Amino acid sequence: MNPLNIGNLSLSSFRYLALISLWLLVWWAAMLMEYQPYISLWYPPAGLSLAAFILIGRRAFLPILAATLVAGFWMYLQENSSLSWLRQAQNSLTLGTAHAVAYGLGGFYFRCLVGSWDIQHIPQRILFFLVVIFLTTLLGAWLGLIAFYLIGTMSVSEVFNSWLTWWIGDLAGALVLTPFFMLLLGRMWKLDNSWLKPLNIRLSGEPLHQQLWSKKLGLMILLVAIVLTADYVYGHPAIAYFIFFLCVPQLWMVYTESLERGILSLALISVIIAAWFGAFGVDDHALTYQFALCLIAANTYFGVAVPSLLHQNKQLHQQTKTDNLTQVATRSYFLEQAELQLTGRRSRDFPVALMVFDLDEFKEINDNYGHLVGDQALIMAAQSIRAHIRQCDLIGRFGGDEFLLLLPDQNLQEAEKTAERLRQHLPAIPAGRELIQINASFGVVEIAPDESLTDALQRADNALLKAKRNGRNQVVSSA
Repeated sequence: MNPLNIGNLSLSSFRYLALISLWLLVWWAAMLMEYQPYISLWYPPAGLSLAAFILIGRRAFLPILAATLVAGFWMYLQENSSLSWLRQAQNSLTLGTAHAVAYGLGGFYFRCLVGSWDIQHIPQRILFFLVVIFLTTLLGAWLGLIAFYLIGTMSVSEVFNSWLTWWIGDLAGALVLTPFFMLLLGRMWKLDNSWLKPLNIRLSGEPLHQQLWSKKLGLMILLVAIVLTADYVYGHPAIAYFIFFLCVPQLWMVYTESLERGILSLALISVIIAAWFGAFGVDDHALTYQFALCLIAANTYFGVAVPSLLHQNKQLHQQTKTDNLTQVATRSYFLEQAELQLTGRRSRDFPVALMVFDLDEFKEINDNYGHLVGDQALIMAAQSIRAHIRQCDLIGRFGGDEFLLLLPDQNLQEAEKTAERLRQHLPAIPAGRELIQINASFGVVEIAPDESLTDALQRADNALLKAKRNGRNQVVSSA
């Protein structure tokens, strides 16, 4: 056998064993955190199983099934069961199959459908993720209870009395920990899970300093400790509801830190709450804390999408302002800004000049040298104009190869000189082994105090047409 294949096989085997070991570890942790027999605030293996099926698909079935078999044998051993080994194996296999099938269906469905979505659909992806968790854990709870009934451990009445408690525990575990386990398994298996993430853009400009993140996390842990201690000491039902206020610092964490740290803080806080219940057994308010964990997790995931959505909105807004090719103002933005400047001016604030120019024989450049050279001509012409005008001047692309310039505080004569200077500084562009000199025709007008922008634009355009008719590559003004 090829040594490379042997190495890959060994690596795969190690990863499967690591997944089984991790599943058993989180299952054992859930058992330690039980506040009543077989009842924990959450069920972390639900999150790990769903994450495994989402990331590695059907390859996760056997490792998850193997882990549930080991867990089943361990529980029988703890109970000193008198059942035969064969019977224990059959019962454990029944329970494990119910678990693997439920979470396999949910994970595989999410993997196949959402992986093909565009990254811009972050809110829809998160909503679908929550729905998949909701339905998968519900299916997992019912299949698990049916499996317990089939092996003779539970009666029908016990099944119907237990399904809600079972489901809420699975739901809390899957909702809180599935993204955390997805990040963890992604590193273990060297998988590309970037399609699961939005853009890592923070609302705050602060750097991601470890010390600052630790302080935020410490503040959240302090808030949790205060609420849990007060609940344990006083036992008033209203105190437990203060845990919902944890949404605020958790969203602060999400908005100002990386995705990984936001997910990690959620996981750590949930572990602390579950461990507290396991240690002190504050079971009267368990449902309140379970729903709080679910709500905080859902807010966290939607909060993750906010910086990405704001960034996309900023990009869309920028596209309405800036021409994508030449990086000057778009036609609509130029006209909007020009109207604002003219509206705010009084008679004594004038003169203001308006200039229209376009590149001479631009169609021939496209036809003879190709559109890429034509695009380069537009880009370099725009760059040249921007480099030789004032900061207060406004340049925009009117359409095609035609541009507009608004020149505040310049009369007609000054604007003519500016246009002539701009014309003379237009560069030559390379096209193969030759250089093509960019030439342009300019139409210049001075806007009268009582003249509309539309009328001034029409006069400037007429001046441009006259420059074209007179032989191109010249400046023509209109008084």
